[in-house]
Amino acid sequence: MRKGYFMTTDTLTKNAPKAWQNPEVDNLICDNTLYLPIAHNDIKRIPIKENDEEMIDIIDMNNKRLVPLSKFSSQYNNTYKEFSLIRKTVADKLLKMLEFLPVELGIAYFEGFRPIYKQKQYFDDKMRETLETIKDKELAYEETSKSVLPPFDGNTPTHATGAAIDMTLFSFKNGLLDMGKFDTIFGPNHHQETFSTDTTQAQRKNRLILLEAAIKAGFVNYGFEWWHYSYGDKAWAYVKNQKEAIYDIAADKNDPILSIKKSDYLDTFDVT
Repeated sequence: MRKGYFMTTDTLTKNAPKAWQNPEVDNLICDNTLYLPIAHNDIKRIPIKENDEEMIDIIDMNNKRLVPLSKFSSQYNNTYKEFSLIRKTVADKLLKMLEFLPVELGIAYFEGFRPIYKQKQYFDDKMRETLETIKDKELAYEETSKSVLPPFDGNTPTHATGAAIDMTLFSFKNGLLDMGKFDTIFGPNHHQETFSTDTTQAQRKNRLILLEAAIKAGFVNYGFEWWHYSYGDKAWAYVKNQKEAIYDIAADKNDPILSIKKSDYLDTFDVT
């Protein structure tokens, strides 16, 4: 049986950290955290049976406890208009998640749906950053794939399906809760793993509040990114032992980016 908190000895997973011992992490959280990179073949091979569910705009939900992260920092100003779109069931689970949070807390989200071109832009930028320290292109590609899924080579970008949302928590009184650095697209992030040991006790406590509420609402967490949660994608199907994912790419299914071969992509980089 597949496990969400999964460890193997291949190069994609050998450095995945374990759950904290202090504070102790509940089994519910461990069992709903994916530590197999989404680019792994065991994830990639999961079939998709699209259920044609509609996309919902979080902004149109007009809920004061669901706000864009850009409200707190201009660094997270969104550069494309569809950032707040998610599948209807994902939207329902966000509302359910609020029921498990203290009333003084809300959810600040960065991106839900992400176009294919934007996914490639993020991957390109992260790949170039990784090559600064890892000169082997193949190893750099694998390391980059832990943080940003390449939108080709048979992968189904989670954000492009409307299944995923990047989020953190805020307090109406004090602003964003401290959980460590958010995102990997603005330079290296030593806090990015959900159970990163490079975190304070306060940051761990706040992450556990987010984890517990999201998982109780039906989301799974991607263990290489503490802010990334999803429902209905291949990551969710793997963790939940489902035979298939229910959300496919929601737009631009014929984008030529999806047909790029990994070998051709690596050839575009000149490592010196």
